[in-house]
Amino acid sequence: MDPLLHSLFRPLQVNGSDLSTYYIEQKPSAALEAYVACYWESSPANRVVEGNLAASYGDTASLSLPQEETMDRVLPDGCTDILLEYDPVNKRQELSYCGTFTQPFVSARQAGSETRIFAVRFFPGGAHYFHGMPTHLFTGGNYRLEDLWPESIAVIGESIMEAQNFNERVRIMDEYLNQLLLRQRTNDCDLMKNLLHRIFVSGGSVGIKELADCEAISERQINRKFGQWIGISPKKFSEVVRFQSVLHSIQSGGGLDWTELALKHSFFDQAHLIRDFRRFYGDSPLTAAKDLRKLSDFYNTRPEALAILKI
Repeated sequence: MDPLLHSLFRPLQVNGSDLSTYYIEQKPSAALEAYVACYWESSPANRVVEGNLAASYGDTASLSLPQEETMDRVLPDGCTDILLEYDPVNKRQELSYCGTFTQPFVSARQAGSETRIFAVRFFPGGAHYFHGMPTHLFTGGNYRLEDLWPESIAVIGESIMEAQNFNERVRIMDEYLNQLLLRQRTNDCDLMKNLLHRIFVSGGSVGIKELADCEAISERQINRKFGQWIGISPKKFSEVVRFQSVLHSIQSGGGLDWTELALKHSFFDQAHLIRDFRRFYGDSPLTAAKDLRKLSDFYNTRPEALAILKI
């Protein structure tokens, strides 16, 4: 992948809108910028240490749905994640790999839970450089990391969970991924770079036939490459990119004219926009506008030291 692609596609998540939850992101080192979108961490807000970038313990986003919960909406973004989940009370640690998904889902944390999640969010196609397997094998699922990762990551997981703060956890994982990248044999793929570039520049509106014609290859070849690198078809990935483009337009604020927004993002009409948006957000664009407004207010109340990066 090419780090310049990041300037064309910055997927949004609606994290941090719950005041009881702490959420932060940080960019990777320069050597990993082509592959990793960011490192992120989430935990109960009451565990945040004053003046520090991270909590000593705690986190969010367990996928079970108990009785009293706080919940975050998780949106399709074309990315995959390594999740290191740690419960300091029960001394329980789980390492997993979350594949590409195409539907929104709810991430829930039971009230009073001390669970923390530290994670790596891979840019679309980036994880394939590390695990070397067809990414479609993991689409829509969450898998034990030990069962698929090319090198044992359990020791790294223990080191990360014993680290005192978010910055230290980032440093440990960043060093591990840098070393693994140097040892992996996955070849670079200029074709995938070109295809992603065309999709990002178009905001997800380019057709698959047009992609095939521009690259002088068959649509079948494009589908095979996307299964290998991204995990979903180029058509579905383009739809996710277009959804994310609409989300950015909504986040930018100002007067929202839904008909104008539909035309801007190559929908037939307002009804087409709303119907398509619901597939990926789980609700209407108007609800998204309210959610993003609350999110913006939340971020503005956080200390500058948290330095949240919108990737």
